[in-house]
Amino acid sequence: MNIFFDLDGTLVDSRMRLFKLFQHLVPQSKFTFDEYWHLKRNKINHATILKNNFSFNDEMVKNFEKKWMDSIEHPKWLALDTSFEGVSEYLISIKNKYDLYIITDRQYEKRTIKQIEGFGWANIFDKILVTGQKIEKTNLIRKNVKINPDDWFVGDTGHDIIAGKKLGIKTAAVLTGFLSKEKIEEYEPDIILTSVLNFKIKN
Repeated sequence: MNIFFDLDGTLVDSRMRLFKLFQHLVPQSKFTFDEYWHLKRNKINHATILKNNFSFNDEMVKNFEKKWMDSIEHPKWLALDTSFEGVSEYLISIKNKYDLYIITDRQYEKRTIKQIEGFGWANIFDKILVTGQKIEKTNLIRKNVKINPDDWFVGDTGHDIIAGKKLGIKTAAVLTGFLSKEKIEEYEPDIILTSVLNFKIKN
């Protein structure tokens, strides 16, 4: 059985990275960490936040989005990421039972692998699949792994759930990432979990 894990928001807590980068790019922001993530978890995108709260015009938003993409995976900001508590032990406990994969929409494969090695996970996963934002997760998985209906896709976003459904496999949504329970429910995953640690397969 294959289990495909999204990275950010599922195994890795990247919320501080995103918050700190936003504050850096929008120095006039007085948002607290919780205020920023309340907006994001309710699917309010940066363009809307910037226009509604900081009077950005379209050109300013475009400039922000370019700087965001250029910076978001810089090692300086990636250093703010942490693994969720207990994830390493959890992964080690299941690695001999299932074939484990990371599937992520990050841009840079080498930086992603370096971070995963830093968490001590390099030998846990059969493959680390990085789209580079050039290929859909579903297509990248199909190119690299033989899928069967008993496989699982575990992620924190609607995009992850949609990808799992397109692959014809089961989907588990976790609430540690970028969407609230109410928003993730809209995508109708097979199960919703407070944390990846609660993902248990009943044999």
